[in-house]
Amino acid sequence: MFLPGNAYFCSAMKKIHYIGIVLFVFCLCCRWFPAVADFYARVCYPAISAGLSFCASAVDFSLEEIVVMGFMAAFLWVFVRTLRARKGFRWYLGKNALIVMWLFVWLYMGWANNYFRTPMQARMGIQRQLFMEETFNDFVYDYTDSLNVLRNSGNLPSPQAVEEDIKAFYNETLPRYGYTTLKGWQHPKKPLFNRLYSAVSVSGFLGPFFCETHVNRDVLPNDYPFTLAHELAHLAGVTSEAEANFWAYAYCRHSKEEALRFCGYFSIFPHVASNVRLFMSEDYYNYWMKRNVHADIRERYAAEREYWEALRIPFVDGIQSWLMDASLKHNRVNSGAREYSEVVGLILTMEAWEQAHGL
Repeated sequence: MFLPGNAYFCSAMKKIHYIGIVLFVFCLCCRWFPAVADFYARVCYPAISAGLSFCASAVDFSLEEIVVMGFMAAFLWVFVRTLRARKGFRWYLGKNALIVMWLFVWLYMGWANNYFRTPMQARMGIQRQLFMEETFNDFVYDYTDSLNVLRNSGNLPSPQAVEEDIKAFYNETLPRYGYTTLKGWQHPKKPLFNRLYSAVSVSGFLGPFFCETHVNRDVLPNDYPFTLAHELAHLAGVTSEAEANFWAYAYCRHSKEEALRFCGYFSIFPHVASNVRLFMSEDYYNYWMKRNVHADIRERYAAEREYWEALRIPFVDGIQSWLMDASLKHNRVNSGAREYSEVVGLILTMEAWEQAHGL
């Protein structure tokens, strides 16, 4: 049946919206039923992430921020059109509902449905290591000794060599834990609005719309490997911030390069320090920090904090911290932004599990 141009376009758009509704329902099923999310993570996500990132690889700049600006422009267009054309309130709500639906579908089908899959420890039958003071004390002192010994390590490999090395390690290791492999065209990009990320001390992020990894241009050279490894872990399908930190630490720790090993140890230093303060006495913390941690480490840590503090904009940082915490909790990360520091517990758990299984 022949339809005029406008009618044909409207009919096609209605069919596309029906597809959006089906995908929206699928995303809700992922949230409600872990088996559906597991199917998405095993079958759908590897193909989706490969396809989206392949399309994004055609350009050197970030498409994620452009997509966000596009959705913001769409909301603004609906508002202006409602006022200028005197559309009714129902029209306004309907158009906004469609935009929200497609935003939700693209966000969750692109990556975020991974939040609802069966967690790695449950998939692998890994029992969480309960806190024991003696075990934690042994870890702290072994970790500190390694950190101190490696403090004068040499220069890091080039960023390109680091990227290839991370991908090789992850492609050998992560599939055994239910994650996807990384592709040759999936290269990190620099954010368009880099100053904004520095203002909130964000060193990197994974964009869910085109599965693009981003590393802040202000990241110091010695922090680059850990940051990239963290974001590439997310690209492989890891959603937990603690687990992404763990895999970044595991990559650095198993490296043959002393400089990369130091990067791993030093990058988790803030989390180790916060755990020592939380679980041990104040006297223990002060003795450990002043007598066991080498002065060079303390000075470097203080210098990096001052570096990021100089870039931070407190008001913007406060808003971002609240949004990040709310977003993680909305996606069933109960500890919110505090999850980053849970990497120490995961390291202890994984070390005990690997020893028990001879890995």
